[in-house]
Amino acid sequence: MTQKILVALSLLVMGVSIGGYYWQANKISQKVALQTQETSLKSDAPEAPKTIEPIKTIESSNNVTEPSTASPKLVQIDRGPLDVIEPSLIPTQSQSTPIVPIQNPAVALTSTQDGVLRYKAILSFVNDIKVVAQTDGIILDILVDEGAIVAKDSTMIQIDNRLANAEKEVAVRELESAKLKAEDDSQIKFSEASYEVATSVFNRSQDLYVKGVEPQDDWEKKRLEKIKAGFQIDVSKREQMINQAAVGVNQAKLNASMVQLELRTIKAPFSGVVASMQKERFDWVKAGEEILRLVSLDKFRVKGTVRIADSPNTLEGAKAKVIIPVGGGQVEQLDGVVGFVSPESQGTGARSDGTQEYTVWVEIPNKQVGGKYLFRGTMDAMVEITPNK
Repeated sequence: MTQKILVALSLLVMGVSIGGYYWQANKISQKVALQTQETSLKSDAPEAPKTIEPIKTIESSNNVTEPSTASPKLVQIDRGPLDVIEPSLIPTQSQSTPIVPIQNPAVALTSTQDGVLRYKAILSFVNDIKVVAQTDGIILDILVDEGAIVAKDSTMIQIDNRLANAEKEVAVRELESAKLKAEDDSQIKFSEASYEVATSVFNRSQDLYVKGVEPQDDWEKKRLEKIKAGFQIDVSKREQMINQAAVGVNQAKLNASMVQLELRTIKAPFSGVVASMQKERFDWVKAGEEILRLVSLDKFRVKGTVRIADSPNTLEGAKAKVIIPVGGGQVEQLDGVVGFVSPESQGTGARSDGTQEYTVWVEIPNKQVGGKYLFRGTMDAMVEITPNK
């Protein structure tokens, strides 16, 4: 019990001590502020700012170094009951600097000057795709590398296609067999010939039966043989139709095997540059897994947001000017037209000044200097749009 009381008293003493520290620090801060104001009023120097910068040093003696405004000065401060004052307990006040938010250049709002709308943006690729595996398998060969320029429909990646080739050969043989069966009409000819013979036999039996020479049982059998031969012609023709349909089935199987081969041969959907490689030779890939990234440097889109008070119809097809810094203090200027205006305004409606924001982009072609493209993706650009009247 005694120990608990001692602990409680110790905590109480510590709390009182800390309160004394804060009280003394506040008192010292107020005195420093008053002394500084009086010194500033007496001096012939220009008026110093009223805010007090952080105290840099505190000496153990009676003198405290005042933060420098015009020239360092010492201010006499009465010592309190505490011999040492911790700097962390002295409240300081520094001159605040306004924080300017950094806007995304790709969506920075424009300002309207002399009827011209301006916005900052970056160049983005029109054709930019991730080339993915369309089926599972091992990458047998990679025919391109990062930075390689590829032509449209050129082969870039070859995935293991041995099984697909074997299935293709089987489909080819089955198709050939089906075609031979479909072209064979010998069964139909035989059925027709059998029907002629059965008809001739029945006719003779019919004469004998009428004359009473041949019994009725024999006559009925020959009559049945004739009917059967007639039906056999229909069966033969139907079998030939089935064989012809089998040709179509086997042709579809061959087409399916060809598709499997095409899925394992990845070609460039457009002419471009290999921007990055995600896989290497002999890696196992699954369908939908990225192998490389292909971009086209032929043309770019410069997308941004503009604020207008007029109808957005004035922006559709409006003339635009794109200014692009290319390094060395040089800029390139290209003419274009607005190719897209968003069908809806950004935000929740018109603002207090009656303006609304719309997303637009301008498409521009790339330039070549010495056989190499001048513009690259994510380069900075400035767009100036002259709305239609």
